Amino acid sequence: MQLFLDTEGRLREIKVFTRPTADGRGSISFRTFIIEFPFSRDIMIDPGKLLAVETVKQNKYLLLEVVDYLPLHYAMINLDGNVPKELRDEIMRRVEESWNSSESWIEVYASPVGYILEIQDGEIKFSKGYIPPLLGSKAKLFSPDAFEKFIFYEDGVNIGKVVNENVDLKISLRKAIKYHIGVFAYTGSGKSNLTALLVRKALQTIPELKVIIVDVSMEYAILLLDQLLKLNSRLITLDRLPNNDIDAGRRLIRTHVIPEELNDYREEIRKAFEKLYTQDKLRKLYIPPQGTLYLTYGQLIDMIRNQVDDKYVATAQKPFFLMLLQQLDKLMRERKLTKDDIVDDNINDLLSEIETKAREANLRENSAIFTFISAIKSYVNQEPVTTEEYDIEALAIEALDSSQESPRLFIIESPNMDDARLIVSLLIEQIFMRRKRSYSSTPTILFVLDEAQEFIPFDTRQKDNSEASSNAVEKLLRHGRKYYLHGLISTQRLAYLNTNVLQQLHTYFISTLPRPYDRQLIAETFGISDSLVDKTLEFDVGQWMIVSFKAALKEDIPVIFKAENNLIELKENLKHG
Repeated sequence: MQLFLDTEGRLREIKVFTRPTADGRGSISFRTFIIEFPFSRDIMIDPGKLLAVETVKQNKYLLLEVVDYLPLHYAMINLDGNVPKELRDEIMRRVEESWNSSESWIEVYASPVGYILEIQDGEIKFSKGYIPPLLGSKAKLFSPDAFEKFIFYEDGVNIGKVVNENVDLKISLRKAIKYHIGVFAYTGSGKSNLTALLVRKALQTIPELKVIIVDVSMEYAILLLDQLLKLNSRLITLDRLPNNDIDAGRRLIRTHVIPEELNDYREEIRKAFEKLYTQDKLRKLYIPPQGTLYLTYGQLIDMIRNQVDDKYVATAQKPFFLMLLQQLDKLMRERKLTKDDIVDDNINDLLSEIETKAREANLRENSAIFTFISAIKSYVNQEPVTTEEYDIEALAIEALDSSQESPRLFIIESPNMDDARLIVSLLIEQIFMRRKRSYSSTPTILFVLDEAQEFIPFDTRQKDNSEASSNAVEKLLRHGRKYYLHGLISTQRLAYLNTNVLQQLHTYFISTLPRPYDRQLIAETFGISDSLVDKTLEFDVGQWMIVSFKAALKEDIPVIFKAENNLIELKENLKHG
């Protein structure tokens, strides 16, 4: 394998730039390396290319990534408006004629990627680190084969083409999902197309995976329509279900967003929706008006503390509430319970013991401690509610079902954001609770949240369910991996997101982000150059930069690529019914 291309440059200068962090609380510095290459109109230098420069240690090279480049001519260096116009015109005419002379060169700006290349006895080894380079030393361009071998997994899933390298972008979808994914771009950049592509590829290559999409934009039922037909699936809505397949086809095509590329396929889409109805894949989701139906240990502890702090509760009763807290702590330690676990009849003996001690102290029958204990007992001993409605519990049971006949793709549609947030919070809590009670590594579940700023906002409020959904998603991304529960979030703005959530994502897909704060936050998160992230402003629709911390890619180096068009496979499958 050829490691480097024949074209070589030389490292001329290193500059350090410092700026305030995105939150304004500190500062951050970036190194920029300036390298001179011989001028050529055919030179293979573009943003994203990898370079290697010699360091102070023998046979060790510092790896750099090209951020930008600029053709320069010696005669133009000091040419400005102070030079008479006739002379400027003559100089520029001569420069135009002599670009291919020795007086011209290409100035390349690159940033370190945090890796060292070591060549020892013909063996190549990559390792994390930084070693100062030698000024004036040669800078060598990686060959496409070396680029591919260094960054990509050989058995990875192809999701597009690397820009300017002519190699496929192969990522480990399994690892990317395990460590959570973020898709960030402005409207019209292709977020939904990329998200649908990742879901499609994941379902095709990870047999134990199930995907739950909460769709507030009413578009994923179209983007993944062929997968809804092909797989055991559920298209879930809060609206009343249609009475027959004809009504289903008409209503669903009227209420969903259809991309322009699919305008010629409206008849095929309508027939596909009719098939979903005849295949019994449509469900109406019932949400209880009171929201959650379960009492957790965390909520019970808060209730008891409120009784202790209540000035109207008699002082003589407060020791018994404190005793109840101590016994709860003991029970939770013994059974390894968390505040998120559901209170059940295991607590009955504890309640009876406190009740007996309170009676021995001759407290009156109408004391708050007896009323409180009686209410908790009534709750835990009540008969479970049985219903034929398709509710959050039924959805969670289907999602956790590991049998081959169970659904693998769930698309939950709710244009009403308050309802969507409530669904997210209840569903995540229900699935966590059931997975904890009956632990299993299968199935793996991926939650997909488009318009994530609505579910995990920086500023939350209780009345619109944003506080509940934000807490649930944060719990999913913080603790979900050990329970094989994972997340993919997609949004236009990072500034409006819960920062605790952003810290849990190991793989970022980034396209055009017009606001500087969003780009600066990405640069700081992965320690990459502002200039490289700013290149996303020049991206065409479908172009992305992937940055992954030891997840989707072997090494956490930014890669610019053109994603496959999800609609191509969809159109092909719709054609053939």
